[in-house]
Amino acid sequence: MSPNEDVECVVCFHDYSRSHRVPRLLHCSHTFCAPCLGTLANVDNEIQTICCPLCRGITTFQASLPLPEALWVNTAIWDQIPEKEQKKKKKNKEESVRILNKQLIKPLSDSNHFKSALHKVFNCCVGDEGHLVF
Repeated sequence: MSPNEDVECVVCFHDYSRSHRVPRLLHCSHTFCAPCLGTLANVDNEIQTICCPLCRGITTFQASLPLPEALWVNTAIWDQIPEKEQKKKKKNKEESVRILNKQLIKPLSDSNHFKSALHKVFNCCVGDEGHLVF
């Protein structure tokens, strides 16, 4: 067994994530990411089946159920996934706002024309720090 088996899907070799590549358990107890399981799923009338790529065990569930409702999340793997995904997105957003304030708002706020235009259009003005104040 690979040392990365606990953190990556053995079908696509992508790391599991808490958003897109959620680790889901088949009835045989093998785990794969949700997109791979969606690709492996077959629908026959009202039953959906997934054949495990490792042991060939068959997992069945109602075709009307989407994968997130039909298959459990492997919590042992889920707990190993770093939460930095959410922190990274928040950090990128904060950095974007900081750059916008520094590069766009501050130089424009030096202009009296900009202040009056903002006040007229948005009923607001630019504060001392270059931030918009409502």
